[in-house]
Amino acid sequence: MQDSVERGRVRRLWGSVGVSLVGTQVTMLALPLTALTVLHASAGQVAALAAAGTAPFLLLGLPAGAIVDRWPARRLMVVTDVARAVLLASVPVAFLAGALTLAHLYVVAAGVGALSVPFDVAALSVLPALVGPDRIAAANVRLESTRAVAETAGPALGGALVQAVTAPVALVVDAVSYLTSALLLRGLPDLPAAAPVGAREPLLTQIRAGIRFCLTHRYIRPLAIGAAWMNFWTQALLAVFITYAVTGLHLPAAAVGAVLAVANIGYLAGSLLTPWLNRRIGLGWAIATGVALHGAYLLAAFAPHHRPLPWLAAGFLLAAAGQGIWNVDAVSLRQTTTPGPMLARMNATNRFLIWGTMPLGAATGGLLAGALDLRPTITLAAAAIPLATAPILLSALRRLRVMPIQTHTGDVTLPQPVPAG
Repeated sequence: MQDSVERGRVRRLWGSVGVSLVGTQVTMLALPLTALTVLHASAGQVAALAAAGTAPFLLLGLPAGAIVDRWPARRLMVVTDVARAVLLASVPVAFLAGALTLAHLYVVAAGVGALSVPFDVAALSVLPALVGPDRIAAANVRLESTRAVAETAGPALGGALVQAVTAPVALVVDAVSYLTSALLLRGLPDLPAAAPVGAREPLLTQIRAGIRFCLTHRYIRPLAIGAAWMNFWTQALLAVFITYAVTGLHLPAAAVGAVLAVANIGYLAGSLLTPWLNRRIGLGWAIATGVALHGAYLLAAFAPHHRPLPWLAAGFLLAAAGQGIWNVDAVSLRQTTTPGPMLARMNATNRFLIWGTMPLGAATGGLLAGALDLRPTITLAAAAIPLATAPILLSALRRLRVMPIQTHTGDVTLPQPVPAG
């Protein structure tokens, strides 16, 4: 009976993640295309839009963990879902009223990003409360598979919607997806705040504790360094990719959406293959392999003008497979080696460290595009991303064969190695 209740709760979480990610993928395509095709923004302005969406992770990341500790997780997630739906719905309303401006898009991107910070921290902290510690890795495989399916459908849907109803109106899909996510989350138990009123430490004390934990942890520190570098250059590439595909390679919106959809087939494959890869080469080397696969973005940089789609699809598919491997293993490793009372602060601090580089990367992508042009910018970023393997291979992660498990005493133990299949 308890297992049935647990599965039902996790299914609601998976459904919430899946439906909102379909909408988010539509927005990732429709928002920059709105700036590019409706408001005639430059490559730098489109890159600045990407930076506005990720800047809140740099500005709000550190206090987010302590804030999440002070609110019931489910209630916080529902409120932020509804608020994000309202913000996104304002874009098609303004467009139809003839009042849409680039400043409006910047506000929406920044607002959705700011609301996503506490939502994501809470979502990462909820899963360990819904499943046992020995089932976290398996739950993350299913969660990332759900993410991959959603992210495969989203870009294709987004490309078709942009061509059928224009980019601003396509954003209605994401607004509806957030409302659907909120309804699904209401079926979860309203988990109590991790820090009850009488047990709360001062905000700065909690922030310092989260920073100290992440920067001194033998596994979380190298993961953070590698992810920060990887996200910086990945965001530099993605911030100019749509402009490059539309203006440089002259691809229609549906073709760009198809490339992103095919890429997420790679993400699904990487997520599903991760347990097998862990058994074959060990957890640490599997994580390093996930990073190295990001070098496939170079295929996008070398795509010929007369037939670019196979090159773009192959590059994004392989890089997305690497991202699937990374997400399953890195997220599971952080969750299984962090004590429950520290979980939200670890997630928030980690997000600050690894996602805080994203707006800087997006801004750098825009600056490099202006100085070097679009194709050299993508080439430089794609070549730089795999260097994130260095902190992984130079740390204790390289020798880690299996997933550690947090015990009820707070100690970390290593299970017996599973024979390679």
